[in-house]
This record gives sequence, C-alpha cells and structure tokens, in this order.
Amino acid sequence: MRRMANESYYERNREARCAYQRKYYKINKKRINRKRQLDEATDPEKIHRRLNYNRAYYRKHKKRLLAERAKRYRELKAEREAARKQNSEKSRSLQI
Repeated sequence: MRRMANESYYERNREARCAYQRKYYKINKKRINRKRQLDEATDPEKIHRRLNYNRAYYRKHKKRLLAERAKRYRELKAEREAARKQNSEKSRSLQI
C-alpha cells in the first residue's frame, strides 16, 4: 500500500518536480558541463561510457523521442502560423 501512495505522490507532483529540475539545470548548466569536461579529461573512458549510454537510451526510446520532437515541431509551427496570420491582419487593417 505504501508503494501505491508513493507512486500517486510522484504522479501528482510530476510537473512541479520537472519544473524544478529544469530550473536547477538552467541555473547550473555551466558548472555541470565544466565538471563533466574535467571528469572526462582525467578519465577518457568516461567519454565512451557516456556516448554508449546516450546511444542505448536513444535506441530504446527512439519512438517516444521522435514523437515528442514532432509534437513540439507541430506546436511551434502552429504558433508561427498564428502569429503570421495576426501580423498580416494587423497590417491589412493599418492599410485601410
């Protein structure tokens, strides 16, 4: 029962947790990348382990990653089209 309560807690707070993680990474991005560069300079094998992990992750989750990318592309395209349409209507009203 405790496990179900934990899962529902994490499900309920997923958005807040993801927002916090995005904010933390954005603030500390330079420090995180610098630490990774130093670690990889001292141990070149870490580069290969990271690249192999990234390849395996992409292969395993390729379908979901591509679907998310396509969704973001469609949303951005729709936003651009709406802005373009609004701008053209605005310029037409100024011409009249």
